[in-house]
This record gives sequence, structure tokens and C-alpha cells, in this order.
Amino acid sequence: MVDLAFAGGDNFERVTLPFLEALGDRLAIWIDHHEHPVGWARVRGDPRFLLVPNREAHACPELVTPEVVKRAGLVDVVVAHADLDGLLSAVKFLRGGHSPWPEADEDARASDSPGRGHAITEFGRLLQDSLGEAQASLRTKQRETLRQDLLSALVALPKPLPAALRARMVQLANDHAKTVAPARELAAQAREEAKGVLVVRVPKDLGRTLKKELLFLLEERAKVGVVVEGKAITAATFQESIDLSRCEALSAGRSDYRFAQIDDDGREIIARLGRLAAEAG
Repeated sequence: MVDLAFAGGDNFERVTLPFLEALGDRLAIWIDHHEHPVGWARVRGDPRFLLVPNREAHACPELVTPEVVKRAGLVDVVVAHADLDGLLSAVKFLRGGHSPWPEADEDARASDSPGRGHAITEFGRLLQDSLGEAQASLRTKQRETLRQDLLSALVALPKPLPAALRARMVQLANDHAKTVAPARELAAQAREEAKGVLVVRVPKDLGRTLKKELLFLLEERAKVGVVVEGKAITAATFQESIDLSRCEALSAGRSDYRFAQIDDDGREIIARLGRLAAEAG
């Protein structure tokens, strides 16, 4: 299990614990950086869990080392988060803990923890944008086929990527620019609902790809960016001095990116985020 979080809030007891019990000894290793105070405390001391907070590991591939893979032993299945960070974690695991190209770990950090000083290569951006567009526009079967094809091709590096696969990635990346284009217009509608907290409100789900781009634009302008989609709220920050997990009502995510369902338009959460932003100075 790589780059996969424990379920947030009450879902930890309802979903994650039964899942762990069902896995039993079949679990070789769980590598993650989505801090979960309750869940991580429950498995502390179990050598099968390598859990490092995002503020220390800005992406998961850097945790997948030859020593860690050797410790896990032989595995039948690798389960990974379906973003660039998770994909490269799985690729490294299948390559025995070795990066598919020298800058791969940094590309993962730049993609998964933007605004924290990491640089992404041209190839890393092509992967990031094509995966983002696949998430936004492809049907499930098409999306999963693309991910499996990418995984196999990256594991096989430095063997060249198949020409058809690279052409598909380029087309998806070009389409991605159109998908995220509305983010700037949405960001222009943002309001500072608490000092240091920029908020955009929309009536329904934007989709993960567009929301991620919108949050990026908000975080460039404020200590905390917030997107409210109906009864869902997501908050993100580039500031390492702000730990969003201290806003208890944001029940799932990491220290820099958290989300929850709301009943009060998010007013209480936004006020709490304002206090955290003020404490950060």
C-alpha cells in the first residue's frame, strides 16, 4: 500500500480497521504521508507501517527505498494512489526502490506539494497533466488502462516509452490546459472570509483536477485557500507553519490539504482557519 491514507473521521473505525483486520498477515507494508493522528497511533510500533507526515515527506516516492522494499519482501499486489505521487511510488517499489529517472522524487514532490520550493521537469509535468486530465475526462476503464500502461512503461525505463503512449500523454496534457482554464475566472471571485483565508464558493462539485488548480491559485494569494462545493469543503496551504489538521472539523487529508462535509456553509471551519493563519504570523 503506497500513498494511501487511512479513512478520515468516523470512517477510520468503520472502514480502515475492518480493512486492516481482513488483510491480516497479507499486508506486507503500508507507506504513507497523510497524517492521521488516531489511526497512526493505533498502528505505532507495527513494523509493517512506514508513516511519515507530509511536512517531513512532501511526497511518498522518497520513502520507497531499496531497504524498505527489501524489508517488505515478496508481494503479490501493489496498491497505490492514482496520482503522480502514488504512481511513482508504485514504480519505485516495482523497481526495487530505485527511481525511474534521477529527478523522479523531486517531480513527485513538486506535483504533490506545490508552493514548497520544488521544481518539476518537463517529463514530470507531462505525466502530471496527462494523469490529471485522465482523471477529469476519461471513463473508468480507459483511465485504468492508461495508468497501467504508464506504470509498465515507467518500470521499464530507460527503455523508450511506446510512441503511441507518449502521443496519448501529449494529447491529454493539451486537453488538461483547457480543463483547468476556468480556474482563473473562479479565483477572481474569491473573497477573504477570514484574515488570510481566501474562499471560493460554487454550488456543486468542480472535479478534482479543476479544484486542485483553483486551490493552487488561491494559495499563491493567501495563507490558506478554501473551496466550498455545496456541502463539501477543501482547504489547502503552502505554509509549512500552518498545520490544517489542527482544524479538527477538517476530518481527512494531510497537514497541508484537508477536506470534510459541512452543514453550516463552512463558517466555523473558515473562522478556525483564520485563527491558524493569524497564529502563523
